Amino acid sequence: MTTEENFDRLEEIVLSTGDVDRKYIVRDIIFCGTETSTNLFAPETDLNAILTPLKNDLKQQALSYGADAVINCHFDYHRHQDKIDVLAYGTVVQFIQSTIG
Repeated sequence: MTTEENFDRLEEIVLSTGDVDRKYIVRDIIFCGTETSTNLFAPETDLNAILTPLKNDLKQQALSYGADAVINCHFDYHRHQDKIDVLAYGTVVQFIQSTIG
């Protein structure tokens, strides 16, 4: 798979914090995390910038399964001293193709 095809496939992978209205099979549960010293609750903090690498990691892991989505994603954080660990996890699923008739 070329880099462009890989990028296109990553863009197609669905991330959802809930369930999806499609039939699927569960492939696995995946986790990823990062550490930051950023104050997550400061008005100037861009949470999307902090969470984007985690979202990309979830998609990369789903791609390694040949899956279509990561559902029921959860994002959590834990403080320890002056650092914050940010954790993401979800369920990797593969959509079931159905035909009519």
